[in-house]
Amino acid sequence: MRNENEKKSIKMSPLQEQQIREQAEKKGMNFSEYMLDCTLHNNHGITPYMAVKVQEMVNMVLEIADNLDSKDYIRREELRQKANDFEGLFKSVSPQEKYNKLENTIGLFIEGGAEVWEYLK
Repeated sequence: MRNENEKKSIKMSPLQEQQIREQAEKKGMNFSEYMLDCTLHNNHGITPYMAVKVQEMVNMVLEIADNLDSKDYIRREELRQKANDFEGLFKSVSPQEKYNKLENTIGLFIEGGAEVWEYLK
């Protein structure tokens, strides 16, 4: 019969163990502390199902933004920005992607400025 104070063990590959040790080290914890912390606090994470549903909503918001009247430029850009902020929570962005996004944003700013200029003439 097992003693209730006896430690339990889990089966994992050497690679899995190494990955957990590396994550623990990044947080300044030992293996056991990290495993316990994950078990107690990290069970409220985003599931793949939730990520898919959020992506569907982001796509819908972007579609709505694209269908707004061009006179409502500010509201359209606000919706696009909110959708992009949400989408950014689920993926890491490379420096090249950041540069492309900046280039696109500058293009939108120029486009919007040209529309405003035409309106003011």
